[in-house]
Amino acid sequence: MAEQPNSCDSVINDERIVLLGLLAESAARLQRSAGEAMEEQSGIPLAFYEVMVRIRRSEAGRLTMSEVANETVYSSGGMTRLIDRMVDAGFVERVDCPTDRRTVFVALTDAGIAQLEQATEVHLDQLDRLLSSRLSCDERTQLRDMLVKLTAEADALA
Repeated sequence: MAEQPNSCDSVINDERIVLLGLLAESAARLQRSAGEAMEEQSGIPLAFYEVMVRIRRSEAGRLTMSEVANETVYSSGGMTRLIDRMVDAGFVERVDCPTDRRTVFVALTDAGIAQLEQATEVHLDQLDRLLSSRLSCDERTQLRDMLVKLTAEADALA
């Protein structure tokens, strides 16, 4: 009796599945390592840091709740809970929009800016250890360009 091909064989060898798995695994391991160091050395979760960076980078120095959610991997409910924790810690504040009562901005406090500066030193040390020391300058540039391309194409398909 001939053995039937297993439809799950493609899970093992399909390049698309392997590539996405490697990308996801690499991102998860890097996030976990960077997150552990961030929490241990600066006392904040990496999620706080990521939100503070996005707010600091914004043109007006503040973002709406939906803008923060769109720029991160959190649902709107998850983002609300995260921002609540950051407000409780004194790192961000909610600011009402003067022209639209439905809009609420999130802005860094002075304590948040100081925490961001301290945490950035920790994060850059970790990025040197996790990325810069493992990849050449050309490899980092190629990786960045590929990830930007994948992100832009994913956004266009959404």
